[in-house]
Amino acid sequence: MSSEVLLRAHDIGKVYTGTEHPLTTLRNALFGTSIQKADHYPVLAGIDLTIHRGETVGIMGRNGAGKTTLLGILGNVIQPTTGRVERSGRISTLLGLTAGFNPNFTGRENAFLFCSIQGLTHEEAQAKIGKIQAFADLGRYFDLPIRTYSSGMQARLSFSCAIHVDSDLIIIDETLAVGDANFRMKCYDRIRHMRDTGQTFLMVSHNQNLVANFCTRGVVLEGGGKVFDGPTFDAVEVYKRIRTEAMGDDDFEGKLVKGTNWPSKLHNDVTLEGMAFTSQPGDGMATLHGVLKAHKDVDNITLNFGISNHLGIVVCAIDGVKAGLIIPYLQSGESQSMDLCFSRRRLLPGRYYVSAIVHTLVGDVTKPLALYQNFLSFEVGGDSSMAGMADLSMAIAIGKD
Repeated sequence: MSSEVLLRAHDIGKVYTGTEHPLTTLRNALFGTSIQKADHYPVLAGIDLTIHRGETVGIMGRNGAGKTTLLGILGNVIQPTTGRVERSGRISTLLGLTAGFNPNFTGRENAFLFCSIQGLTHEEAQAKIGKIQAFADLGRYFDLPIRTYSSGMQARLSFSCAIHVDSDLIIIDETLAVGDANFRMKCYDRIRHMRDTGQTFLMVSHNQNLVANFCTRGVVLEGGGKVFDGPTFDAVEVYKRIRTEAMGDDDFEGKLVKGTNWPSKLHNDVTLEGMAFTSQPGDGMATLHGVLKAHKDVDNITLNFGISNHLGIVVCAIDGVKAGLIIPYLQSGESQSMDLCFSRRRLLPGRYYVSAIVHTLVGDVTKPLALYQNFLSFEVGGDSSMAGMADLSMAIAIGKD
């Protein structure tokens, strides 16, 4: 990562104003009058963010946290209510599949339009069109109006334009989520290659594995504020905790995580206690022992467990409901033993972390009672010629023709 700053945001805030009265809105639109006694809708407050050249920064947050608004402000598409943004170099912004595109223009014409918006001359754009067309791989649709495109085709065109205009910073807002699987893999390979050669990215995603895989830094938003900015692994864990705790009661205190001292209890209804880890070197099996203790009468209790690697990527997880694990009833003060068994044989060398969630099943919806994030870790030793997460017993055989 370079020390060169491409973007710096200072105390960014955004407040939308409006009124719920239709006649007032109509009068303002017809006569240009100002809205009196307008309602205020704060979206962002006090956001500071610095992006250095060579970084790949992932922004995570629940729906309504202000992610897209922040990217719009950083990409100079939306004006902030307070604060300022300092930019250096060319910035490509993909905030929507057809943002900046004319639906009546063809894919080719919109590619020229995109290049023009990014400051390229006609000659420079002409030199890029062939590469844009080849990567988008739209066939004859490249010369048809984009109003005839599917969402996946629009994603192909917009992403292809963004990566071929030689931008210093590329801002992406969930554009890849709608593409087909093959195209997404193609995009991820290109992002990885561009990142490794020094390209700077700023992306929003709900996919924590994507952020863990591609980003060098993670930012978490909640309620319009920045609650975490730091290492990707910690960012993923903070986001997972906020998302899980948001499913609990509205009066839960401390939803915004200030540190990483887990376990965290959402409620005091049911807790996991006395958890201990044992493994058998001979058969490669490992067992996590614990006690599920009820502190009030609770119906239909179930558990989820997950194992993640040091990047926060889930290696394996088990859903208690789908596995048929339902404890019909626990009376206050009653305990139930619990064992989680799994094989370590197929894990490649490295450090792994165990997390757990205790749920109660209400109808067909699970409500979290207790969250234990990365409460236990274990090391898988040894050397391996393979990379990744799982040992699939790969072998290369070479014979004579």
